[in-house]
Amino acid sequence: MIVAGKNPQEDWLDLEAAELHCARGLGVWSWASNDEGDPDVVLACAGDVPTLETLAAVSLLREHLPSLRIRVVNVVDLMRLQPASEHPHGLTDAEFDALFTEDKPIIFAYHGYPWLIHRLTYRRHNHDNLHVRGYKEEGTTTTPFDMVVRNDLDRFHLAIDVIDRVPGLGQRAVAVRQWLIDQRTRHHAYILEHGDDLPEVRDWHWPLQEGTSS
Repeated sequence: MIVAGKNPQEDWLDLEAAELHCARGLGVWSWASNDEGDPDVVLACAGDVPTLETLAAVSLLREHLPSLRIRVVNVVDLMRLQPASEHPHGLTDAEFDALFTEDKPIIFAYHGYPWLIHRLTYRRHNHDNLHVRGYKEEGTTTTPFDMVVRNDLDRFHLAIDVIDRVPGLGQRAVAVRQWLIDQRTRHHAYILEHGDDLPEVRDWHWPLQEGTSS
């Protein structure tokens, strides 16, 4: 069974890279990362909307906090998160630690219930630093972006999570955090007046990578 959305989506990878990524089940998106092997934070994502919002959050963080080292990990096979002893697709502890680190904050955006990611990873060394954003049973007839805002899965909230979770970043990024909160307020006011999402949200494209297209 294939489940597909009806709206146009970004092409994050070319065909060869997508085939390799799907065969692998997960991996670092180096073109979206700037960690150079030593991240301050890992931003992980699974699902089309969480991936879009994660990359939008990364673009905001890299614009406003360029010294922050971010690693982006995209997951297409959730069973890769389990230990190899529990599932044939699972990663060894060494492989998991290499991707997600042993001690850095992990902000994981997921298109389902957050508890599932925690159940798949509860034996991992860095589970205490794993923070999952996902579906919270919040929604109504509203705009597409407002649905993710209502579930705290939006780009602004993900960026705030990073500021709150990376040690020592809160004081340095207090003005950025305030600006991110203001954008959520702007969003609420805009949809009430116009019934549509903010243009910079609705028309957003990844700004930092040549070669990706919609």
